[in-house]
Amino acid sequence: MKTGNKFTFTCMALLLSSLMMANNITVSNISLADENTTDKYVMVQFDLNWENSWHTTSDPNNWDAAWVFVKYRVGTGDWQHALLNDDDHDAGTGTGATIEAGLRTPGTAFNLTTNPALGVFIYRSASGMGNFSITGTQLRWNYGANGVAEDDILDVKVFAIEMVYVPGGSFYVGSGADPNESRSFTQANNTSGATVPFQITSTPPTLQGNNAASSSGNLSSRGGMDITGTNTASLATGFPTGYSAFYCMKYEISQQQYVDFLNTLTRTQQNNRTETSLAAGTTSVSNRYVMSNSSTLQHRNGIRCDASIHTSDPISFYCDLNGNGTGGESNDGQWIACNFLSWMDGAAYSDWAGLRPMTELEFEKACRGTAAPVANEYAWGNTNATAATSIANPGAGNETSNTSGANAVFNIDNSLNGPMRVGVFAKSSTTRVQAGASYYGIMELSGNLWEQPVTVGNATGRAFKGLHGDGTVSLEGYANETTWPGLSNGEVTSDNGSGLRGGNWYWDLTMMRVSDRFYGPYNMDNDKQDLGFRAARSKIFSIGEKYGGGIICYIDATGLHGLIADTENLSAMAAWGCSGTYIPTGTAIGTGQANTTAIVNGCSTAGIAARICDDLVLNGYSDWFLPSLDELNQIYINRAAVGGFALTLYWSSSQHISTRAWCTQFNGGTNPSGLVNESKRFRAVRAF
Repeated sequence: MKTGNKFTFTCMALLLSSLMMANNITVSNISLADENTTDKYVMVQFDLNWENSWHTTSDPNNWDAAWVFVKYRVGTGDWQHALLNDDDHDAGTGTGATIEAGLRTPGTAFNLTTNPALGVFIYRSASGMGNFSITGTQLRWNYGANGVAEDDILDVKVFAIEMVYVPGGSFYVGSGADPNESRSFTQANNTSGATVPFQITSTPPTLQGNNAASSSGNLSSRGGMDITGTNTASLATGFPTGYSAFYCMKYEISQQQYVDFLNTLTRTQQNNRTETSLAAGTTSVSNRYVMSNSSTLQHRNGIRCDASIHTSDPISFYCDLNGNGTGGESNDGQWIACNFLSWMDGAAYSDWAGLRPMTELEFEKACRGTAAPVANEYAWGNTNATAATSIANPGAGNETSNTSGANAVFNIDNSLNGPMRVGVFAKSSTTRVQAGASYYGIMELSGNLWEQPVTVGNATGRAFKGLHGDGTVSLEGYANETTWPGLSNGEVTSDNGSGLRGGNWYWDLTMMRVSDRFYGPYNMDNDKQDLGFRAARSKIFSIGEKYGGGIICYIDATGLHGLIADTENLSAMAAWGCSGTYIPTGTAIGTGQANTTAIVNGCSTAGIAARICDDLVLNGYSDWFLPSLDELNQIYINRAAVGGFALTLYWSSSQHISTRAWCTQFNGGTNPSGLVNESKRFRAVRAF
């Protein structure tokens, strides 16, 4: 970590910290700019880079992103989570980027203090792939909402975690294996033979005991549930089933990520998030490898502290895989997946980062996506797995395996004896199978370290409501979010309600199968050398949200799809089309795109509204169209959230007769028709 020079602007002064996070993402050149003392905000400025970024508008229709958040402290006080604005951010220059605010409670209105943005997602705006690099990025920090004064001396850190967007939609759990994966999901009345994959849809599943008299429309498993006979159970309202869109960490928490987390905690909090006893009053540490409580390196976890520490001040931790006492060297294992993480450790990290635990239903969605299940498959979609049995460049940022064809870390207790670097098999030219990647490009969901998702196998897990962390942990260093599994007296102090999925470096390949739930309903906290963690964040769409190149103006009943409007009127005015030519068009929601195509093909006149929309390339998107009448009426209903409309007539793409087309009057909402050769205002939209 590098510390910049203290400087002053207006009355505020600060110390700046530059951090490197995850596998290959860097934040650098942090500064503060453009302080507004009236509205009490300042822009946190930095550069952001990572490798192998992508955004695809074809299957699987997703992208990778950086979850970026800010921590600060006043003087030598405790580290706090910075409360960000929902907009007024600036992506800077370089790769065309979108900034998407992550509110405390997504889908509800922004509020400076009660529902601020806890971080932002930054991702490639246009379809494409390659290295991502932006400079001069600015996030608006509402420092007044944090109670910070203009003359406070600040220390500021910016963190970035690589995430992957998992689109909403139906998918299957259970693979249809025979013999089945242990305790895998199946239809509730399927008691023998091959399991029957169960489709998760917009309606949360009812869970039922696996009994011949149970309903095939309910979800069950071959064991691993506390529901017997034909008894049923429901998931809590808000339980993330995987149907709704979410972001998932691209990698398991790395050792440097966990070090950075520890180094923002108080001494008491640090003591509860490590295994070595580091309570206040301790000044000499013999078991310096603090995650394994050992004096020597155990299972490739190199997180340690100095032998002599202050009696009460927070401890500085660092990665030292090579054991020479100097942290942060190029081969010190910063990028190795962090093992020895209990459920309580992972939950605390998630809370601190403004994220949440994922569920075991989301785990299968993240692995399989919308593809048809393959019996006994691994996260990369087939049943072929080759174990890494050797390491090249151990502990370095380019750590890899010399084993030909290796695509997973499993069954290697007699060779590597621990996890490997996150993303170890992924290269710019590797296929999904070669990289060991999931349907959506998420790494090591099979192998390396156990995932610890929320289980549906017991009542405690099913009570999870999907709430996000608020950026802070309890005074004792525990997650403290309502309904999170293991919560007792306001703190997550047990692993009840969690489970294990995806296998690890020690166990054989059977545990790596996507649908295997051998430990799905419970955790093995006593064997933490093979436990890791990755967090998630829900993506809930809301009217007025900046998204997909514009502003969301309509959301359908699923909550996953709708319309995005351009933020400005296109051109001053334009005609609708060719007078006397009737072009069959629809008025319903969902017909605007087809209408636009039909108009463009049926009328060769240049400069008409539909053609301008069809030719539009804006904010990285080229699929804009002129909305149908019903689509335009939805925009009118939500016009205040979109903004910029004149009190006049706007064209729809719905034709009335050969000489007239339907309009919406934005001064009252009526729907008159207008002559197609008249010039009127119009607004482009795109679907999501």
